[in-house]
Amino acid sequence: MALRLLAAAALLVLYLAAGVVSAAESGRSAFDPSRVVQLSWRPRAFLHKGFLTDAECDHLISLAKDKLEKSMVADNESGKSVMSKVRTSSGMFLEKKQVSSHHAG
Repeated sequence: MALRLLAAAALLVLYLAAGVVSAAESGRSAFDPSRVVQLSWRPRAFLHKGFLTDAECDHLISLAKDKLEKSMVADNESGKSVMSKVRTSSGMFLEKKQVSSHHAG
């Protein structure tokens, strides 16, 4: 459950940044603040109840799970991306066509 929420939240940011989901497209009403639960303030984390269906979460997870790569940091001197022992996150990017074709159907 926690992995599903974390993965869906991370992918949702990419999903929204690509301009794929809008309230009109999804058939859902506009943003409803009563459905938002603050999980933590430091770091900031919020749960948006009912934002994605289980099927949408499963789809995003299936697109991303085999493509996750360890996140890099910028080297202070060269500016190049390098591995870090303290950075523990992983990430990946989806192309707009990967998510928009599923959502349209």
